[in-house]
Amino acid sequence: MDEEFTLKKIKVGAKPFSRPRDDRIILGVCSGLARKLRITSTTSRVIFSLLTLFTGGTLALVYLAIFILSPQE
Repeated sequence: MDEEFTLKKIKVGAKPFSRPRDDRIILGVCSGLARKLRITSTTSRVIFSLLTLFTGGTLALVYLAIFILSPQE
């Protein structure tokens, strides 16, 4: 039995949310959400825009709150 055993690092917990500086169009919130959800930035922006339209603009206030509360990368 000459099997090689290696130790693997296990990531515990999630990375905190942050707004990236390199992939932002307006304030970086959609880009940060995309990285957190592991989807493309374009998909995140389209979904966020559609949801903002469907909520009558209420989600725009949530966008501003996320911008104020979240740190930059």
